[in-house]
Amino acid sequence: GNTCYDVTVEIVSVNMQDSTLGGYLSIRGLTSEWPELTTYFDAEIIGRQHRFVTKRWGATEADDIRHWTRFPAFRMLVPNQDDLNAPVEHDNLPVVFMRWKERFLVPDHRIETVDGASFAGFYYVCVSMQSDYPVTDNDTGLSNAPHTGQMSGYYFHTGSEPFQQLVLEHVPRNSSASYELC
Repeated sequence: GNTCYDVTVEIVSVNMQDSTLGGYLSIRGLTSEWPELTTYFDAEIIGRQHRFVTKRWGATEADDIRHWTRFPAFRMLVPNQDDLNAPVEHDNLPVVFMRWKERFLVPDHRIETVDGASFAGFYYVCVSMQSDYPVTDNDTGLSNAPHTGQMSGYYFHTGSEPFQQLVLEHVPRNSSASYELC
């Protein structure tokens, strides 16, 4: 549908050696029972250690292709879809691709389900690292003028509405980075 929610993402740790990061994703107004839902997520940075092919969480290679090709930057960098298992070299790349997997609800990790919300799936994510490189386009209804720090993503879960979009803009802070839905 066309429902929009206020989303904030806070990245709290980055491990470049393992090509991973972690953080919190908060959504306001998704359910009446939980006015603000916050989950902890782990992320895999696509590169030498993590490839574009997911191989878990219910995603097939066809699902990966359908989601990754929604990013113009992916279509420009990986024109041959046979290269999904090839390592990606990040040196001088204008974008970073990631998979974000929500792990548990914060503050109570014992809650496994919330009516009207799902955190069983994961996000395909693309981050723009320079101002003149497209991560979004008019085909997806997103801004055609991305700038540094823009993130866009698509939620995937076999039981959820397909291609739920996540669009985030960098909000500078004194000591850490934060992203908000715009």
